[in-house]
Amino acid sequence: CRPHRPGFGLRSMLPPKLILLHFPISRVLTVIQILRRVLFLLPLLVLAPTARGQDTVESYLREYPNQEQVKMMNAWLEKNGKGTFQFTGLVDPSDATVVTPQATVDYGYNWFSISDGPAIVTTPEYDKFLSVSIFDMRHNVPAVITNPDRPILLKRPGQEIPEGEFDVVELETDQGLVLTRMVVVDNLDEVVAARPRFTMQGGKGDMRRDVQRFSPETEKNAQAVIDAVITYIDPDDAFGRVSGDVSFLDLAAGVKLGQLGTPADTVRYGTILADDAGEPLTGDATYVVTVPGGLHEPEGYFSVTLYGTDNKLLIPNDRGIYDRTTFSAEPNDDGTYTITLSPSGDGKNGIPTGKDFYGILRSYVPSPGATMKVRVEKQ
Repeated sequence: CRPHRPGFGLRSMLPPKLILLHFPISRVLTVIQILRRVLFLLPLLVLAPTARGQDTVESYLREYPNQEQVKMMNAWLEKNGKGTFQFTGLVDPSDATVVTPQATVDYGYNWFSISDGPAIVTTPEYDKFLSVSIFDMRHNVPAVITNPDRPILLKRPGQEIPEGEFDVVELETDQGLVLTRMVVVDNLDEVVAARPRFTMQGGKGDMRRDVQRFSPETEKNAQAVIDAVITYIDPDDAFGRVSGDVSFLDLAAGVKLGQLGTPADTVRYGTILADDAGEPLTGDATYVVTVPGGLHEPEGYFSVTLYGTDNKLLIPNDRGIYDRTTFSAEPNDDGTYTITLSPSGDGKNGIPTGKDFYGILRSYVPSPGATMKVRVEKQ
């Protein structure tokens, strides 16, 4: 057996020029990070009510990922059996299973419990991008395995490992989710035919999971903190493999902005929240987005997907175009990509809008040091 070890943008908050001139850049960056944390914590301290047991803003923020995972799990279990795979097909605007989904992907979901022993996951061979992400109920992501070449063993600490060759993944909670992604490149029939080869042996333990409750005042104040953090969050800091890898503030904001996101060493994210002038993106304007080249390794790909600000879901349009990817966008001569966002969807590599929106840039199997920043020019 071998253990598997898998691996949104910060606004400028620089001090005055006079101060910058007296410090090396490394010191300046450290100061910025400290200021960022202070600004995050100020609303928490100001808004926190008098503690009554654990009914505090901090407790809510720490519990929020568990709340959202349980909510998603219970909704899925109303229609599906534990420890079994179900697939979405190509996601469209009517699919509210998960917020901020990618459009040209066939997602597979399997909510499971290993309370009574380990589970073994097998997957098909696929010559395009296939990933298997393992989540626990705290929204830790202990493994993201791309195109697995052996079965995956899911276990809790202390559980025995059966004989065989596995990628071993240890979880912090009994319950969890196996999320599979198969990119679809004009081959949906092939992808659908591969579904029966996703299997799980075990995973049918106790699905009950406690959720802490909070007063309406605490929830309101904590949500205000999360919304403030979203304004400044760096997506690379949002998700971790084990508890403590990332700040509980960043994790709460990451879950609200894009639940089921994964760590930066497996998938990198960039948010497209405003144009280059800092103005929110509106459904009646046209924008030209420039995506840098070199975002991913040869076995990976990039995507830009748009979502309504009202519901964080894909935006309905007559063209049925919700994203642009390495496979569907024509590159520029210099390796960059031009993507046009407009009500009609016209223009080079166009995506229709028609309502206020934001976007997520994703890089699967990211290149080291890739810049997840885009230019957004309002026309």
